[in-house]
Amino acid sequence: MDEAWNQFVRACQQALGELVEGRPEPFKALWSHAEDVVIMGAFGGYERGWEQVSARLDWAAKGIASTDRSVENVVTAVGDDLAYTVDLEHMTRHAGDRPQPRTLCCTQAYRRESGQWKVVLRHADELPRKDEQQR
Repeated sequence: MDEAWNQFVRACQQALGELVEGRPEPFKALWSHAEDVVIMGAFGGYERGWEQVSARLDWAAKGIASTDRSVENVVTAVGDDLAYTVDLEHMTRHAGDRPQPRTLCCTQAYRRESGQWKVVLRHADELPRKDEQQR
């Protein structure tokens, strides 16, 4: 993996930390502004196209109210112009009376546009507990 990719991933993770604390602008700055971008957020629903994704990021940042975010990378694949990451994002959500630990399973896709890496997909869901009854 090249240094441009490594710098981008560090910036992306730092920006996601800002997002969960209510500041969406750093993460929004890393997105492609194309009409094929998609977000499927952990609060439900999805949006397609930059205008809708941008509005969803603003909306989500207002309600996430989380701190202590850390990331556990499960897998990363990087090609010449496309890449993806699969991460577990651990955080503490402050909604209601008590802080609640929360883990999201997140898949993000990226592409190189004019030589710069950009986010084109974010899919995040609450990580459910393992079903011990499954055989």
